[in-house]
Amino acid sequence: MLVVLVIAGLAVIACVVMVSLGHGGEMAEFPPDTPPLDLPAAAQVTSADLIALQLPIGLVGYSTQAVDETLHRVSVALGERDTRIAVLEQRVAELSYARSQPRREPRRAEMERAETERAEVGQAAAARDGDDENRAERERAEAEEAW
Repeated sequence: MLVVLVIAGLAVIACVVMVSLGHGGEMAEFPPDTPPLDLPAAAQVTSADLIALQLPIGLVGYSTQAVDETLHRVSVALGERDTRIAVLEQRVAELSYARSQPRREPRRAEMERAETERAEVGQAAAARDGDDENRAERERAEAEEAW
């Protein structure tokens, strides 16, 4: 009789070991008994969506799964908006900084243009003061250059 009890004990221990190693099968997975949340994607959640949201009530309060999912979506939406706001604020700061900087290149071009005009005026004055015979030819040449 003792041998039968030892064999039965070893059989029970072997079954417990097999089940604990995962060879005893799996538990059935049941679908949730709460309806899905009527929230848009996380990037499109608005305050009106949160105001109209009605979380399902469980045995002891609100359904934990529904609350966790809602909080996750709202946190993702807030994170994306914070990132977008930071990027836009940086762009505004860059644009305002760029506008406050003096534009040096156009001023250089204006200065060079003014110098060339002065040189042309000086050449024209020298031509007027010069010989009357070459005056008509110089004026014609200047008119062609200007044209």
